[in-house]
Amino acid sequence: MTTKRMPPPPAPVAGVPAVHRAPEVADRTWVPFQIPGIDVRLWRIDGPRLDGVPSADPCYVFREELVREFAWATWPHDRWTPEDRQHWTPCLLTGPTGSGKTSFVEQMAARCNVPVLRVNMNVGTTVRNLKGRVGARPGRTVFIPGVATIAAESGAWLLLDELSAITQPVAMCLMPILEPNGAIFLEEAEPENGSECVYVKRHPDFRIYGTDNALGHMMEDRRFDYLGTNPDQNLAVMARFLSCIPVPYMDAGLEHRAVSQAVPTVDGLDLEGMIRVADKVRKASDIRSGFSTRLLIEWARRFSAGRIRGNGTIEPGDDAFLVETARGAFLNLMGSQVERDAVLEVIRRVYELREVT
Repeated sequence: MTTKRMPPPPAPVAGVPAVHRAPEVADRTWVPFQIPGIDVRLWRIDGPRLDGVPSADPCYVFREELVREFAWATWPHDRWTPEDRQHWTPCLLTGPTGSGKTSFVEQMAARCNVPVLRVNMNVGTTVRNLKGRVGARPGRTVFIPGVATIAAESGAWLLLDELSAITQPVAMCLMPILEPNGAIFLEEAEPENGSECVYVKRHPDFRIYGTDNALGHMMEDRRFDYLGTNPDQNLAVMARFLSCIPVPYMDAGLEHRAVSQAVPTVDGLDLEGMIRVADKVRKASDIRSGFSTRLLIEWARRFSAGRIRGNGTIEPGDDAFLVETARGAFLNLMGSQVERDAVLEVIRRVYELREVT
């Protein structure tokens, strides 16, 4: 099934909105596929890997409940077809730091062969960053499109990280962008041939995903822990995310599988202890730093590799090395000595160590 080419915009006429002239995007053919072990029909762009597509992590473990909601937001099966593919809804992924929100979107894009444009939202993110601005070229001025404009015109997936950190001007700017058929007005684009304003020509494959640590029901108890965010975001913006995916940490069994696939040399019992440490840290009310699966993987890698000596020989890890590798993997990154001591105490109890220094 081959997609239909969008007709070219009409020539600008005085008093009539113009369409921003984006680079031509080749026709795409969408084909159905399924991630092994996940009983959800998905779609990918057929052909060689496109520019801007994230690299696929062969060890990544997908969770079916997340994939199913993601598929509904991206290709709702009651209306979506490759020929008529503009039916979709923005999707918000919420959950604690390190639970895998961003990596999930990127790994889905890697399997679907779709380019991703990612922007971290913060107080320095402006409307110009998203829509575009006027720039200089030798002897002339040109319009330089922003990341949202590029994504909308090229049919990429736009990933807005840390959504609760946006300012109110950016929130207002996002409203028409978040509407699948919203008119995105480019304030600084120069009209041609007497037209009064310029709008973005949306590609039908354009999609939007947002991630955040402070929004959503599962973050109710800890939503004020993240500095620089505004948990009480503009309700009109949030209302445009008609799909919301809670992304908790993996359960112990799934996390064991994910880490062991990434670090096949790790001992099973050692890994079980590391996962118990992570679980207790995540549930501790006095430890706010979080404990991501990627930290577990780094800890497992360091410990299973052993201690290397100057002559190249490698000694297997012992209790002291377990703590030493924990320091390098995550403890030294924690800004609070109180929290470091609390995590060390968790490690001591899980592994039944006599003392930890």
